Amino acid sequence: MHRLIYLFSLLLSFHSVAFQVQPMVAELAPSGSTAQQTIRVMNNSSASLAIELTAFDLKITPSGEEQLTPNDADFFILPMTTIIAPGKSQSILIRYVGDPILAASKSYRIGVDQVMIDTGESNQSGVGIATSFRTLFTVVPEGATAKLVIEQKQQQQEGLWKVRLKNEGNKLLRLSKSTWFIEQHDDTMNLAGDELSRALSGKLLLPHSSREVFLKVPKQFKAEQSQLKVQF
Repeated sequence: MHRLIYLFSLLLSFHSVAFQVQPMVAELAPSGSTAQQTIRVMNNSSASLAIELTAFDLKITPSGEEQLTPNDADFFILPMTTIIAPGKSQSILIRYVGDPILAASKSYRIGVDQVMIDTGESNQSGVGIATSFRTLFTVVPEGATAKLVIEQKQQQQEGLWKVRLKNEGNKLLRLSKSTWFIEQHDDTMNLAGDELSRALSGKLLLPHSSREVFLKVPKQFKAEQSQLKVQF
């Protein structure tokens, strides 16, 4: 059993570095020269890599669940499928060709999926495990701004708050790029960067929407006795 776990861990470690995608996050304009972005896919493995790209509309439910719907109309992707040689990289053009007049920012996931094919490079048989990346692309109209409102916070359990947030603005909010300040009497703390990412259950808040997130806090902080502020 221990050997199986070890081998599985090795497979996951190799699999996790099979290829990389940069950038993982991008902002585009609705039109013009800044309506496009080039992403780079790097094949770090010793075998050829076949990939396929797909665009998805991104929606988030009030409870925080992401819902992805394929959308092949709003983006021109070149190439949509390709094979990358071992140790090489491929540049891929992502251009927004959807509605150029937007009242609020619109977010998408661009999926970069490994396609398992027989390239003839190995005569070994086995179970293939495909890697998938989901990049975040947001089309932002000129002058769009976000406005965060903390609607409610409550104690879910010791060391865990449930916080209801609302974005009254017309631009996506990346919550992980903020600083959260908590004050309880003379005790204060702030969360930012990687520490915030580990403490916060949700990372995105779409325009004109509300959602709940869970926030891990030190046990001495009680939701009903604390003040919470978020700064971008």
